[in-house]
Amino acid sequence: MRALVKLLVLVVLVGVVVVGAAGYMGVVQVPLVSSLAGMDKAPDLGAAPADVAGHAAFEQAHGITFTSPAENYTFASKHTYSGSFAFSGTLTEGQVLAIREFGNPAPGIRDVTVRFHDGSAEAGAFMDLAPYGYPVSGPVRAAFTLAATGPRSVAVGITSLQFGRLGVPADIAAKAQDAINSYLATRLATIDGLRIDSLALREGAVSFAGTLPKTYAADAPKAGDLP
Repeated sequence: MRALVKLLVLVVLVGVVVVGAAGYMGVVQVPLVSSLAGMDKAPDLGAAPADVAGHAAFEQAHGITFTSPAENYTFASKHTYSGSFAFSGTLTEGQVLAIREFGNPAPGIRDVTVRFHDGSAEAGAFMDLAPYGYPVSGPVRAAFTLAATGPRSVAVGITSLQFGRLGVPADIAAKAQDAINSYLATRLATIDGLRIDSLALREGAVSFAGTLPKTYAADAPKAGDLP
């Protein structure tokens, strides 16, 4: 009997250590442990604050309209576009972060942020992959490059990818990169009003020349859906 009790205690202790370690590493959420380890929130990239006034001025200047409820505009929503306007100039990091999608949580993803550097960028978010069939959740951070490859195509190059405190192996990061580029190749081709003449990442800003959609609609986000 005592041996059984000792075995049960040992199993419980091992379970606590394993779950606690997972919470500390930021790949699952463990009450108190994840919070104390800072793994219950998106990474702080030191990005600029959202420039709501600057972005509103940009929308007004170009007559951009939104035809769906404000809460529909998330990174997990299916968007449709129409119309176009020509634009050649620079958008600051703050203006980009003020778009509706950054401010709205979506099934599986919240607190998305981005930081632009000269020739590269960083992105961070808190992700819960349960809606997509994976029992993991935690902060995600990625560094990447972005280059225009055609009027409606771009290429993403992932230079680092981190989930919680764990660096994602290079082969998995490469698969993620391929999946992202395959998705973008399909999605960008369907965006009416988009034409990329040039695209460049700058420190704290992005430079763009071409045309952009003028009217934006978005479906309500659904768990497990891709935009």
